Amino acid sequence: MDIEKLISIKPKRDEVKETPQIREWLDRFREEREFDGIKKTTLRNDITRLRVFLSFVFLEIEKTPEITNNGDFVKFFNYLEKERKLQRNTLDKYFKLLKVFYRLMRLKNFSQFEEESKERKRYSKFEIKHYDSINAELINQVLQKIIKSSSRTKLRDAVHIRFLWDTGARLSESLNITYGDCDFNEGLFKLRDTKGSEERMVTCSGDTLEALKHYCRFNVLQGPEDTIFQTNKGGRIVKVGWIGQVFKSTIDELKEEGKIPKNKRIVVHSLRHGRAVDLLDQGIPIEIVKEYLGHKSIETTLFYAHSKERQQKMIKDIKKML
Repeated sequence: MDIEKLISIKPKRDEVKETPQIREWLDRFREEREFDGIKKTTLRNDITRLRVFLSFVFLEIEKTPEITNNGDFVKFFNYLEKERKLQRNTLDKYFKLLKVFYRLMRLKNFSQFEEESKERKRYSKFEIKHYDSINAELINQVLQKIIKSSSRTKLRDAVHIRFLWDTGARLSESLNITYGDCDFNEGLFKLRDTKGSEERMVTCSGDTLEALKHYCRFNVLQGPEDTIFQTNKGGRIVKVGWIGQVFKSTIDELKEEGKIPKNKRIVVHSLRHGRAVDLLDQGIPIEIVKEYLGHKSIETTLFYAHSKERQQKMIKDIKKML
């Protein structure tokens, strides 16, 4: 422990100002995060940090979040370190917060800084989170529990989860699919709002396609620009956190019933994880899996190729041969 640093009187940091513009962005972020159900203390800390960022953007460099660029983010983190005297672990928290903020605001101008930071190992170790994958048997349990629930959105939620499993799409990608992106005859879907900003095509099974077409009949709006996963009222796009909340509560119920080990870390992203493992298990070349899932780097796909689920299956297969 650095006692000298600990007992030293630290310089007072400049008070962060809040303008009506800043307040508007804070309110938008707060609404999204409250819907995600995060803890009040976490939200309060995030709002405090976000206020610092927005104050820097609006008052220091006189820009708005939509037009900030890579150089602006470099200036901001230099400002945090040199002028506000923040420690490395706090810079990590700001970095993670801005990733969430720009994703929730559906802005892509943080992605270049994020990728560059990943390559240069600036703020985090960037380890891929070790979610447990999911298989068809477990998915069926989840789907059955949702369909048998009393939720008014149970059909949409069940179809959405089945769609995510088949396509391996990211949740945000699926929420932005419009009728114009769909070929309901061939079961092909164009993903345009992707993490890598490159369009790609995905497909689904015949059963999923029929379920999707059945669900879409009840949508309020069905024009080419309307999203296929809509709210019950007015055809608005479903919020990002909703399906994650439904999925988590269903998994928690199955854990309480003893149908899933409580130490399993299963989240919505497990559907994408499971799809990657399943495709690789079926012998699909890793380069094709990479393109299908929209991975920028082959290293990401290799993570799934060497996942513990595949290792366990390999051990079982070897044991049968012995």
